[in-house]
Amino acid sequence: MFEHERSYPCGVTCNGATEPARAQAAAIEWVVEQQKVVGGEVLLFVPKKGDLNTMDNLISRFAKVQGVVVGTWRGGGWSGGPVLAAWPNREKLAEVADDVRTRALCVIPWADGETTAWEHAARPELLAGASTAATALDLHPVVVVGLTNLTRMVNHANALAGSLDHRDAVAVLRTLHQGGYRLPADDVYAWALANGWPARGADRLREMAGKIDAGRQVQLKGQWPFASDILEVWRAEAKERG
Repeated sequence: MFEHERSYPCGVTCNGATEPARAQAAAIEWVVEQQKVVGGEVLLFVPKKGDLNTMDNLISRFAKVQGVVVGTWRGGGWSGGPVLAAWPNREKLAEVADDVRTRALCVIPWADGETTAWEHAARPELLAGASTAATALDLHPVVVVGLTNLTRMVNHANALAGSLDHRDAVAVLRTLHQGGYRLPADDVYAWALANGWPARGADRLREMAGKIDAGRQVQLKGQWPFASDILEVWRAEAKERG
C-alpha cells in the first residue's frame, strides 16, 4: 500500500548540541552493532560533507573508517545498510527514513522539534539518556477519522501530486476546518508519517493543513468527492471508536 514500511530498527540519542560526545559515541556504537545484524554498508548522513574536515570529534573520525560511506543532503554513493543521521533537519530525516536502502537508522538530533514527527512514526530505541519528544498528538478524534479515510482514498505512490489525490486531501481538510476542528500542521504531518505515508506526501499534507488551518484558501479542482453529510458520518465513526 505504501512506498516503504518503516519496520527496521531505529534509535535516537540525547541532544547532539548539548551532549555531543555522549550522543556521537552512542550512535556510532549502535550503528556498528546493527551492521552486524542487517549487513550492508554504513552510511554517515551529514548536512555538509566538507564540514567534517574542520571537525575534531567522534563523527569526523568515524567518517574516515574504512567501509563507512559519507553522504550529504545532496546524495552520495551507497548501496544500502544502516544509517547514522547526524543533526538532520525534518525534511531530510524523513527522506532517509523513507529510502528503501535504509535497513536501520540512528539519529543524533540537534534542534528541538526536528525529530518529533519521525519519533512518532518510528518509536526509536532511546540511547545515551535520550528522552522521547513524541508527546501525544493534538488531533481531535474526528480529525483522525477524516485523515484515516483520506489515507485509504489516495494513491500514496503519487505523494499527493496527482490531481484527484490533491482534490481529496483539500476536501477532507476543508470539511474538518469548516466543522470547527483545528488542523495543527506538525501534528497532521506526524500522524501521517506514523500511519505509513511516504515523506513527500506527508509533507504536502502538512503544507495544506497549515494553510487551511490558518484560514487561507487552497484551490480544489474537480467535483466535490463527498456527500453533504460526510462530517456527520465521521463524527459518528469517531464516537463509535470511543
